[in-house]
Amino acid sequence: MEADGMNYKILDPSEWSKLENIIPAEYLPRPEVAAAAVAEHEEDSQIVGVLFMQLALRLEPLVIQDSHVNFKRLHALLESAIANQKGLRYWCHTANDRVAAMAETVGMELVKEKVYVKEIR
Repeated sequence: MEADGMNYKILDPSEWSKLENIIPAEYLPRPEVAAAAVAEHEEDSQIVGVLFMQLALRLEPLVIQDSHVNFKRLHALLESAIANQKGLRYWCHTANDRVAAMAETVGMELVKEKVYVKEIR
């Protein structure tokens, strides 16, 4: 119990459906690849806040040692491997203009977001 009238806990995957009261099901990450920290009203256990930590797919690293290697074919193979995962997103983080252009050639879109990182020590 907390002084603010809230209980804070990591939600067990068996309780994941409770999150549908606060966020539409189509936006819920899968519990197999995410953790959810929730804030519940102390009185009725209603979830009134949630923060997810989830695995994110990143398209990297890329290593090409022969100019005959076709990046688009490599990408197509990976994308076909996840084609049945509708709604799944993957990311490419780069400061390299050439890599950025390669990402755009396979249909990736530039996002206007700030990206932060924190290392657990």
